[in-house]
Amino acid sequence: MGTGGSRYGAGRPAMRRKCEQSMAFDIRQVARRGWLKPGYSFPWQWRWNDGTISGSVSVQVDENRVLLTYSRTFNGAAQSGQSALWLDSCAGGYGSRRMFACPRCGRRCQVVYFGGNGFACRKCLKLVYLSEAKDAVDRLWQKQRKIERRLAGGDDKWNGWRKPKGMHQVTFDRLREMIGQIEQAKDMAFVIHMQPFLRRCGMKLSDL
Repeated sequence: MGTGGSRYGAGRPAMRRKCEQSMAFDIRQVARRGWLKPGYSFPWQWRWNDGTISGSVSVQVDENRVLLTYSRTFNGAAQSGQSALWLDSCAGGYGSRRMFACPRCGRRCQVVYFGGNGFACRKCLKLVYLSEAKDAVDRLWQKQRKIERRLAGGDDKWNGWRKPKGMHQVTFDRLREMIGQIEQAKDMAFVIHMQPFLRRCGMKLSDL
């Protein structure tokens, strides 16, 4: 069993580990299978896209907790451990539902993720969803495309110079200036993004 991760780019959503790429243990899936009953024990596995096993745990369900026993190889050394997920109840529209209490913060959650030395909630492991992982350049491109669609005046693509019919010249000039500012911001964001990587490689931006 293993997990990825890197200090490079820590805090930036595009560089942080994603929920969809992590080994998740979802209490809803366990409950749907009818396994969330005291005395039940079963194996739980995660698989890569090609079907090979990426990780597994042994699960033991007790009266008020679910015990996950895991093992993995890290830096050539075998490691094993346990995570106790205490069960809590939350009122819902169709009665109460069972939830986990995060082993680290105690927050109620339906899904926990493997974090290298046990399971915890998404917030404790600083995970983000793929939908959150658009970096600064992506957001700038989205902003630019939105302005260009407005300048296109209903056409599929703005040709770079023609003012849409009915648009005031002042508005047209302002939107074109905004695109120029966005282009500069994209260049700056790219430089900032590349600098840590280049430092790790012993290079400078002028070397490119």
